[in-house]
Amino acid sequence: MSTSRKTVVADHLREALARGDYKPGERLPGEEELAEQLDVSRATARLGMRILQDEGRVAIQPGRGAFVADHRPIVHLATPVTGGGDSERFEAGYQPHLREAGYDQVQEKIKVSLDTMRPKVAKRLRSDGAEGRTRGDLVVIRSSDRFVDGGLWQSQVTYFPYGIASNTPLMSPERLEEGVAAVLRSLGYREEWNWDIVGARMPSQDEADSFGLGPGIPLLVQERVVYEGMRPLRFTETVMPANRHQLLYSGGGAPEELLVLASDVSIFER
Repeated sequence: MSTSRKTVVADHLREALARGDYKPGERLPGEEELAEQLDVSRATARLGMRILQDEGRVAIQPGRGAFVADHRPIVHLATPVTGGGDSERFEAGYQPHLREAGYDQVQEKIKVSLDTMRPKVAKRLRSDGAEGRTRGDLVVIRSSDRFVDGGLWQSQVTYFPYGIASNTPLMSPERLEEGVAAVLRSLGYREEWNWDIVGARMPSQDEADSFGLGPGIPLLVQERVVYEGMRPLRFTETVMPANRHQLLYSGGGAPEELLVLASDVSIFER
């Protein structure tokens, strides 16, 4: 059974879902019907369906068949709105978004470590107008893994220059209730501006296993560097499965009701 044949089945089903041929909860054609229609074996048709099951698009019920899942990626609020924090903050941002979507078991595990700067981190934390930080400088690393129903859903790592974070609450493995920005303000640093870059890449095998991802599902990666003037205060990298998340950015004084307004919006709509 070649990969190309089961991919044909998966692509056929994706196109049908994109056209709206089948609604959420509706039963899809069975393996035998798909096999005959696409001139493949039943085993290949089954593998094609499992690709969509791994993507969260299809729910397979033993003895009953495959049904269209109500596929609604979680909104990751990438920018703060009036009266609420963005998804960098767990209790004020990410966790309530998930609970409103019907997920009850949402947990966060925090780990803090001290390490030398890798070239990628040094490049993002360098200062303009100076030689900048170099590989080997110390950096404080706050890692946050977010779990839903026991499975890893999102991983976020923030890197702070050692000179900013050493001997501060940023080195504590406890949750920062007021958020990173508030802690930095208490230390005399103000987050004035930032840049984000968002891209998609395929996961490593370890990442696929950790997130429980099936074949062909990419990861969304959001990088953010925050500055005071031209001095970088932190670099945050958030990694999330693309089939479970969609990023929401706002501008122009968006209201705090933004998440409510966007709660039923999905990039999979046609």
